[in-house]
Amino acid sequence: MNVIKVGIIGLGRMGGFYLNEFLKNKRWEVTTICEVDTDRHESIAARAPGARIVTDEDIIFNDPEIQVVVLAALADSRPAQIQKAVANHKHIIAEKPIADTPANEWRAVEAVESAPIISAVNLYIRNSWYLKEIDDCIASGELGELAIIRICHMTPGLSPGEGHEAEGPAFHDCGMHYVDVARWLAHSEYKTCRAQAVRMWAYKDPWWLQCQGTFHNGVVYDITQSHAYGQLSDVQTHNSYIDIIGSKGIVRMTHDFKTAVVEIHGVTRTERIEKPYGGKNIGWLIEIMADSIEKGVADKRLPSFRDSAIASEFAWHCLEDAATHDMPVKGTPEELDQIHERRRTMTDGYGLLNKQTYR
Repeated sequence: MNVIKVGIIGLGRMGGFYLNEFLKNKRWEVTTICEVDTDRHESIAARAPGARIVTDEDIIFNDPEIQVVVLAALADSRPAQIQKAVANHKHIIAEKPIADTPANEWRAVEAVESAPIISAVNLYIRNSWYLKEIDDCIASGELGELAIIRICHMTPGLSPGEGHEAEGPAFHDCGMHYVDVARWLAHSEYKTCRAQAVRMWAYKDPWWLQCQGTFHNGVVYDITQSHAYGQLSDVQTHNSYIDIIGSKGIVRMTHDFKTAVVEIHGVTRTERIEKPYGGKNIGWLIEIMADSIEKGVADKRLPSFRDSAIASEFAWHCLEDAATHDMPVKGTPEELDQIHERRRTMTDGYGLLNKQTYR
């Protein structure tokens, strides 16, 4: 096939990840990058010397040679960008969430599903080797009947007030990934929900939330997400796992952001699998996207706009449910100021913005 020409809108943290992967893949050519911060243009040009650097996104949408657009700016910019992409027959790779409100997300779903384009959302855990290993194990019958899905992801991560308000509180901005993972592993839709949250440091939104409930097929879920996990610890750490319980056996995953370990304790299979974690898996995403464009049909492994809208809407529902219960306040605004000051000077850590090392 011919090289696929792509334009990237927004070269912040995630846009930079996309650029790195496109530059390594000979099937793609980054022709244009839109970044409104002109102070960054020189450094961007050094990373992608063959690309145009512009401040007007319409240059990308109006360029007939650009086949794919990557939407990596903030969520509130995406509804208009999706409409422009559809109008100009561009395939779309979008960051999640695909819009700033559930209503706008569902309008985006309708727009792409009624257009002759291929679209995908970076729900990156879907693309991980360990999730496929877990799903295959469930399907094999080694665990008996799937009963319980437990997911936990707690890191220091993004702290309140650091510029992601368009993506929502932590359980929406980050937690919708785990909402999507649980639904994907259950192969069913959510039925019930009860959520409990904590307003850390007296911030207006909760930064720790746990929800439990059932899927329509009777599988029970338990999801915990937080970016309030040891923000001021001398040495920061995290707690992340997927724990699948069947009527006969279990499979579980842990990772340290470098290596992921899957442990299978089935009826005939006891195995430990250890491989590189894989990061954001964007290399996989753009490879499958290239295959889909070449064939003219979206690969079923591509997370869809509909998948993203469902996960986002349910994450918002969990936050709304938590607000109907007692929501304790723990910590002080002064502690949050200390967290912000620490994160401004950190060069290695969890979810740092505009740094070279990320988790």
